[in-house]
Amino acid sequence: MPFARILCSASARTFVIWALITGLVYAQADESELKAAYIFNFTQFTTWPAGSLSDAALFVCANRDSYLGGALSKLDGRTVGGRAWSVIPLPSKSGQSRCNVIVLENEEQMSHAAKEVVSPDQPVLVISDFDAGDRTAVIRLFIDENHLRFDIDNQLALRLHLSLSSKLLRLARNVL
Repeated sequence: MPFARILCSASARTFVIWALITGLVYAQADESELKAAYIFNFTQFTTWPAGSLSDAALFVCANRDSYLGGALSKLDGRTVGGRAWSVIPLPSKSGQSRCNVIVLENEEQMSHAAKEVVSPDQPVLVISDFDAGDRTAVIRLFIDENHLRFDIDNQLALRLHLSLSSKLLRLARNVL
């Protein structure tokens, strides 16, 4: 009988651990899908300078292996301003980028190549999921009191020759 209690409690512990892990995975996936939807909408309210975009695609550079990258990839083929949304890998070599949007999820992704792509003469919408601190990101996503919020560095957007809709600016928590 004591063995049955141990087995039962071990099973119960295993079930609880499994439930917690599964719940965390679903929560992460749901959060990533929400962030992906926000990012998609950010692109709909952004205007790039004439000639800076491909005629056929809007290239979104992200880590396809992450939850957020996977959620962004699910949007492949949808249209933004008449261009197909296309998620491609983050740049790994300088000068090898076609990025119109770069989505950064952590500081490790702020590689030398990614920083080089984000130069004053490149109209690239950089969106970060963390506080980069160096004003690299035009839009920073974050969770505040269980709500997804975002800040916009409009001065940086203007320096990059990007125009953000006044509707988007009104929705931001802070606009610099």
